[in-house]
Amino acid sequence: MSAAPVGTLPELGLLERSVDYARGTLVAAATTAGDVPTPCAAWTLADLLTHMGSSLRTLEQAAVVGGIAILEPPAFGPSDLAVAEQVAQLQTRACALMESWMGPQAPVIFRVGGSELQAGLLAAAGALEITVHAWDVGRACRLTRPIPRPLAEDLLSYAPLLVSDVDRPHRFGPPLPTGTDSSPAQELLALVGRQG
Repeated sequence: MSAAPVGTLPELGLLERSVDYARGTLVAAATTAGDVPTPCAAWTLADLLTHMGSSLRTLEQAAVVGGIAILEPPAFGPSDLAVAEQVAQLQTRACALMESWMGPQAPVIFRVGGSELQAGLLAAAGALEITVHAWDVGRACRLTRPIPRPLAEDLLSYAPLLVSDVDRPHRFGPPLPTGTDSSPAQELLALVGRQG
């Protein structure tokens, strides 16, 4: 049985929804000072935006070349761009990311490091990264824009495959407790060490 084309994968819709959420949140960042703190320890808003740009570029290139050297985005230095310029670049890069993943050349199997990874799982990992950092941006900008419930629910369904103890504390913080009345967004954020 042959693998389904990337353009038909349900995870592509998940990635697209995460990008839409991020693009809406980034609007507030354009008028926020770059030195404000974020929920990411030791990162300012400018640092976070630079990291997001690196992540989007990595995901975009993965679809173009069929893989990435490592799952983590490359290291980055401080940006010389103003926050508004960073936001404009991110908006453009988000569109390029979706175009590369929806293109007919997008592979169904990716090489990540020395291993193979299904396109759907990499798309879900990208969606989680984009969504959580978009929430971080919103929090840094004092914006009340919760992760949409359907998006949070879908990301939670992939969480056992995407978040493990091996990822802590490098990629995610320690999980936080949640109450029985927690929303899916609060559960998702607590899973990656954020108080929603």
